[in-house]
Amino acid sequence: MKKLLLGMALCLISFQLHASEARYSSWSDPNKEVSQNTDALKNMIRELNDLVNEAEQARAADPRFLQDLKNLTNRYGQTTVPRVALQDDFADGNFTENPVWQVVSGKYWIEKGYGLRSFVDGSSTTSNAESSSARKVSKEELLIGVLGAVLGGKTQSQPQEQTQDTSVVSVAEIYTDQAISNSFEIDMDMSSWVAAGHLEFGPYQGTNRQTGYRLVYQGGQSPALQLVRHYSNSAAVVARYDTLKLEDQKNHKLVWKRGSGGRITVRVDDTVVIDVNDHSFKDDFTGFILTNKKGDFTVKSISILNAQ
Repeated sequence: MKKLLLGMALCLISFQLHASEARYSSWSDPNKEVSQNTDALKNMIRELNDLVNEAEQARAADPRFLQDLKNLTNRYGQTTVPRVALQDDFADGNFTENPVWQVVSGKYWIEKGYGLRSFVDGSSTTSNAESSSARKVSKEELLIGVLGAVLGGKTQSQPQEQTQDTSVVSVAEIYTDQAISNSFEIDMDMSSWVAAGHLEFGPYQGTNRQTGYRLVYQGGQSPALQLVRHYSNSAAVVARYDTLKLEDQKNHKLVWKRGSGGRITVRVDDTVVIDVNDHSFKDDFTGFILTNKKGDFTVKSISILNAQ
């Protein structure tokens, strides 16, 4: 028995020595292999989703088979863990850092207990330049002007009345530069306090912030919600939802998702209001923009998750 135990101990020691030699003989970064495999899986799922969508539009295969493929890619596509691109509940009372929001026009402020707020009344008045050019010239001013020209400019007219610039800002716009993947999830708690409001928001590409998706909410109108595809010089409506009313002075939960296959869904308070496929933008987005064109809106919190 002792010889047997000794033999087993020697075998165990020999095995450990060989394992140690094998362990330290060569080294490769396992994270690199996992990352490469994950990227390959993502690319395969993205390409397969594109093929399924094309086959669906061309009616090139049995719809049940295409649905099975969609379910398969969705199941494996959801194994990737989203990472936070942006998260802000404005509880610190400051929107100028962590993350940094930049106001382009209008006024934004933190309403304690409510979040990021902006108000635009939507009215317009004549600007100072327009009122100056449209102001009629009196006969006295014309006579003084003629005399001044005859006398070589020695005669001066009476001081003109200074008109005050009563123009108002027609848009309140704010944005934040944050890297947002092509597939994303935007969760936003918001409230609307004035009827017939007009709010636009979404991810953008490039430094001019013109290219990207916009969700356009117009209270009291039909359609009340539109998904718009924006380019620098053009725009097109991708989907619409006719009836939606948020002017009850309560927070509403909006969840906007875009999958790797181009499927876009928008839920408002657990109700799906938009479900559409769009493959317009292939590159990642560079930031998020919020534009109040009319109304009194408050964003209590917002988070953006990168899905890849």
